Amino acid sequence: MIWVTRDYVHIDRVASPWLIKRFVDKRAQFVFLPRDEITDFVANTGAIPFDTAGTGVELDHHVCNGEKHCTFDAIAEKYKLTSDEALQRVRKLVRAADTGKIEEEPLAWALEIVAVGTPFLVDSDHEACEKEFPVYDAVYTYFKQQIIREKYAEEIKKIKTRPEKHAFIKQKLNEPQ
Repeated sequence: MIWVTRDYVHIDRVASPWLIKRFVDKRAQFVFLPRDEITDFVANTGAIPFDTAGTGVELDHHVCNGEKHCTFDAIAEKYKLTSDEALQRVRKLVRAADTGKIEEEPLAWALEIVAVGTPFLVDSDHEACEKEFPVYDAVYTYFKQQIIREKYAEEIKKIKTRPEKHAFIKQKLNEPQ
């Protein structure tokens, strides 16, 4: 499927394509356009619009229970991606970084730093996504291993060496969820 959003990507317009590609549509193709070209593009192609800065599309910023939510939230909600605890922790960071609440989630600064710096290293929004997707993969895996450490804290305490702890956690990461 073709998905379309605004050009000059930043946090939500990289995190959302990552979420789509990893959890919704593995064959997704992304188009980045100036905001005023998106409506016509959607009409002509049937592309799915997201994060279009207030053009009224379903997958965009919104308010939920009095709290600002970003497009990442809208996608997670629409496609029922709310049961994966690690993904919910990523979602919380993306929301904080993208809706002006970065001070509430200190790790969100890392997403902001990457989002600001990467576009200066590349020549296109596609390249920015290509460079930043591994960051989101790493953040997601960080939270997955954090959850494993929490769940198996007593067992991990009994393991003596760092390599053995690493192997234990990696084994748990590779088990079906």
